[in-house]
Amino acid sequence: MRKPNACRGLLFFAFALVGFASLANASIWSTSTVPSVPQVTNDSASVNLGLKFYSDVSGTVSAVRFYKGSQNTGTHIGSLWSSGGTKLGSVTFSGESASGWQQASFSSPISITANAVYVVSYFAPKGSYADDQSYSWSAVNASPLHVSGAGAGTYAYGASTAFPASTWNNSNYYVDLVFVPTASATTSYSISGTVSGTTGAALTLSGASSASAKTSSSGTYSFTGLKSGSYLIAPSQSGYTFTPTSASISVTSSNVTGVNFAGKLVNPKSHSVSVSWVASTSANITGYRVYRSLVSGGSYGLLTSPSVTVTAFVDTAVTPGSTYYYVATAVNSTGAESGYSNESKTVVPSP
Repeated sequence: MRKPNACRGLLFFAFALVGFASLANASIWSTSTVPSVPQVTNDSASVNLGLKFYSDVSGTVSAVRFYKGSQNTGTHIGSLWSSGGTKLGSVTFSGESASGWQQASFSSPISITANAVYVVSYFAPKGSYADDQSYSWSAVNASPLHVSGAGAGTYAYGASTAFPASTWNNSNYYVDLVFVPTASATTSYSISGTVSGTTGAALTLSGASSASAKTSSSGTYSFTGLKSGSYLIAPSQSGYTFTPTSASISVTSSNVTGVNFAGKLVNPKSHSVSVSWVASTSANITGYRVYRSLVSGGSYGLLTSPSVTVTAFVDTAVTPGSTYYYVATAVNSTGAESGYSNESKTVVPSP
């Protein structure tokens, strides 16, 4: 979680499923899930670790879960928060095993509303928490639960329980919950899919009910809370055509997935992104590397190989309508590379 030291003076200027027919308890991860890094051995400071989430349907949160490494000792306290930091409930863990998934139930289940963001967290007084960085949050599918945002893992250092609002490098600290949907939620369904070839496509739903949606940064979309019936979905975006132009869907007794569309840019324009930065003041700097990501915080892909010796770069491999995030590093004569610079964002015009 602690950021690496960068070469001095490097400055940068530039520019998710859904619904269900019948569920009892629901969680993001199963008890068979094991983090790649079950415990961070170089951070023993007391810290609060959290997860931002929301549900397609209303219900109650009955318990807090977290993955424990063998060095993650001390008294752990689980909490549920509103997105604004209001504590909704807390519970102290007891009878923990030496490692693995731990669970503690609130004295009374806590009600949450559909499509509202909450944070579930636990306090680790000795640190040594699980931490998988650059986690692929877009791949998480735990209907009706969803993680919120590209960096759903949160943290806050401190000597006691506190609201975790900070994020670092798309980390997953393996904090979870036990959710129970309300009885009325079991009668709603969903339609979901992807739109490839573009970002930011809009989709309209008509038929038994009407709704609109936009694709996520990974191209996914979903319509939730639907009753049984016939529906028509149509994608649209200025400057693009789509195949198929629309899709007819019949919803009966289960969710419908895989309703996919492919977008194609009509008469595309040529775009590029120019990035520049102030040279590092560290000794023996021989070049710079520029990295790019489609989501804030990474994972970043290297654009400059070999390193560039100037303090500017033009990225011509961009897609109209896409949003990109850039960082840079400095490399010295021994091949050592600095940490990432501050991140800069740019939106490529569309089309």
